[in-house]
Amino acid sequence: MKKIEGLVVTLAVALGMSSFAQSNDSIENTTPAIEVNYGVDLMSRYIWRGQEYGQAPSIQPGLSASWQGFTLGAWGAYKLNGEGGQETDFYLSKTIGPVTIAVWDYWSFNDTAAMDFLDFKKESTTHLLEALVQISGGESIPFNFMGSYFFYGADATKSLYLELQYVNSFKSNELMAFVGYCPKGKYYSNREGIVNVGLQLKRNIEITDRWSLPVSMSLIYNPAVKSMYLVAGISL
Repeated sequence: MKKIEGLVVTLAVALGMSSFAQSNDSIENTTPAIEVNYGVDLMSRYIWRGQEYGQAPSIQPGLSASWQGFTLGAWGAYKLNGEGGQETDFYLSKTIGPVTIAVWDYWSFNDTAAMDFLDFKKESTTHLLEALVQISGGESIPFNFMGSYFFYGADATKSLYLELQYVNSFKSNELMAFVGYCPKGKYYSNREGIVNVGLQLKRNIEITDRWSLPVSMSLIYNPAVKSMYLVAGISL
């Protein structure tokens, strides 16, 4: 009888431990994991919202971590040759359905001058703090809308920027057509108006059965300064 009782107790303990382990596994499986992404773009020119920066090929690394719709990231743009302006940015965003809200800190610096990343003084900072909202139409509505506002930093005019994007796919290509408008401020232009019009094509070029190389080509025109750019890029 004692042997039977001992066996019953042993089985009960084993079942309890198994149930506890399964419960823990269930908790672990339902806990959202942090997703880390990183990559590098090589661009023939750094063109952003119709503005040209660096006048040289640019290497643009990016790193981000996402959790439950929040994303914390860093991004940079660095000239591959010559001296001049460089850029290191940080951002925090939250996506809720089709809407993404973000705060960006753009830090521009000259690699031939003294640098101070922690200089946030209104009179001397080279940081630009931006509030941004983007609404994505998804597959049913092939349009995105983005609005940006420089609320603090190097742009004393606190510029606004609005951009409408049309997105579509055909064959192996992804197409985006865009138009950007500045209704306020002088960061993008000396007067309000359209500052960024263009087309971008992206596709993956198959290198092997398991690896393909993402490439992009953009044709960009800035009516405010009457400049046209053809920009090529690859992503690693």
